[in-house]
Amino acid sequence: MTNVEECFTVLVNNVVLGQKLPNNFIICNLTELYRLSKKHDMAHIVAYGLKENGLIDFNTELWTKCYKKQYSLAQFRVTNLQYEYEKVCQVLECVGIDYIPLKGAVLRKLYPEPWMRVSTDIDILVKPEDLQSAEQHLIKELNYTLEKGDEGYSHHDHLKTPSGFTIELHFILSEKNTKATPYLNKVWEKATLIIKNKHMYKLDDDMFYFYHVFHASVHFKSGGCGFRTILDTWIINSKLGIDSEENNEMLAGAGLLKFATQLEKIAKKWFDNSSETINPYIESFIFNGGLYGGTNKIVTEQAKTEGNSLKYYIKRIFPEYSFLCLRYKGLRGKPLLLPIYWVIRIFTIFMNDDSKRIREEAILAWRKANESKKTKSMFDEIEL
Repeated sequence: MTNVEECFTVLVNNVVLGQKLPNNFIICNLTELYRLSKKHDMAHIVAYGLKENGLIDFNTELWTKCYKKQYSLAQFRVTNLQYEYEKVCQVLECVGIDYIPLKGAVLRKLYPEPWMRVSTDIDILVKPEDLQSAEQHLIKELNYTLEKGDEGYSHHDHLKTPSGFTIELHFILSEKNTKATPYLNKVWEKATLIIKNKHMYKLDDDMFYFYHVFHASVHFKSGGCGFRTILDTWIINSKLGIDSEENNEMLAGAGLLKFATQLEKIAKKWFDNSSETINPYIESFIFNGGLYGGTNKIVTEQAKTEGNSLKYYIKRIFPEYSFLCLRYKGLRGKPLLLPIYWVIRIFTIFMNDDSKRIREEAILAWRKANESKKTKSMFDEIEL
């Protein structure tokens, strides 16, 4: 860890887990700390830690325009997300549609304070046969709009609230057929009805954790696992009392056991001060990627081509059939049309002026060829 990363981790521990600051704690560069914490969407937590411990001058622009602003935005986001979440639940209850809250909507309740666990959207699972009805009722009753033209996903739809927030209405938990699919397909079998509600279901703790690890692996493979995922891992394990034997069996069957073990080791090191031995490259990969991956996305994509920059460039222009099926629904089940959709993709790239961005990506990929090989080695180590 760098000095800024250590400072960041200590402040998160202080605010979320209630740990006292070390006696020898020295605050790092506050500007660099802000960049890192914002990159991981946790600047609001760091702001609170700085304020409560008297570690920042409240008269500076860095406090008023950066840290304090992020803290206020976090409060605003969580308050409004919770308001929209309750409205969605009310509508689904009234029209008799079974549903399961996912991700942040559940995790937020495990944190000491809801504002500590921000998210960018609300994730709710409904049964495939209920998807269209659920959307129609939310559009009619709450004036939500169904986002059109987003063909990048096949496991959820996006609904937009009048206030600008996103509702991700899932009907399955993964669009790809992987080793995890047989377990994810049992999601309704692993859920129980909440007594006070007629249609809200709650995932069993073990299934909730399994889905958390699966979802983390998807983001990790695209470069954007993020610090918050590790904190979530620690929170889930400490609050829910996961059945290790059952979970290990599920994770092993899904090919995710080594990855989950690494998440848990890092969580223990960061939040339990354990002496766990972890791969330092994995640690830096998480910090560098931030919440959404950043340049790690390029590194991870190139890692799939064994670090070959030319292969990476070709793959970006002419992606494989399974990838384009996620992007273009009209291609699904029609592999012979792949060349036509390559042409459509190239035309779209130039129409949207994405060609410059792709050239810049290719140059960066060439520069990061060595790092991509390290990333490939890391993926092999944790069997992703």
